[in-house]
Amino acid sequence: MKSINKELNGAWEERGVIGTRVEIEDKKITVLWRNAPVLETTFKTKTEGDSLKLVLSKNGLRYRGTFSDYAKITELKYDDGQLELTEYFPISGESKATLSKTENSRYGNYDVVDAVLNELQGKWQDGDGYFELEFSKDEMILNGRKTKIHVLRSKDGPDHHYLIADADPSVYELQGFSRFSFDGNTIAGLMTILDAPAPKIVIFSKSDES
Repeated sequence: MKSINKELNGAWEERGVIGTRVEIEDKKITVLWRNAPVLETTFKTKTEGDSLKLVLSKNGLRYRGTFSDYAKITELKYDDGQLELTEYFPISGESKATLSKTENSRYGNYDVVDAVLNELQGKWQDGDGYFELEFSKDEMILNGRKTKIHVLRSKDGPDHHYLIADADPSVYELQGFSRFSFDGNTIAGLMTILDAPAPKIVIFSKSDES
């Protein structure tokens, strides 16, 4: 059983999908939807044939800040190195997913490298002078609005290329922009404009005021 518990510990995701993620640590399990926790509970294990069933203390899935479950887990089992998840949704019915062990963090295939925050401190402006970015410790201020951030580096990418992301891994945009990229000299953000044929790329350079 100890070897099984060791194999269960860690993070599990559906390959190629930003959807359900399961994190297991000893007898505690956290279920996330698009990196936002929707269930935190404990579990016991029960052998069923060649599978190991995870019997959850609670099975309701609930978005943060809401007062009712949107779905429930009806079965979760470990079989041949994978987790087989079955959920039931009142509107659409049953849904199944196969989850595999992953080394990804909640931010994806990235490491948090907040030491790079030191290079960002101060004010940044775009070429048109319309947008202004400011970084103060671990906060990004865009046109007066503050957001807690992390700096991310791809585990497979070049060392000098970074992403600036919301500290909450379930948030994929920063005040109308996608995650900002930083190459050591400039910051680039992709801005989606609803009535434009393509997103606009905004480039920021360090302000002389910094």
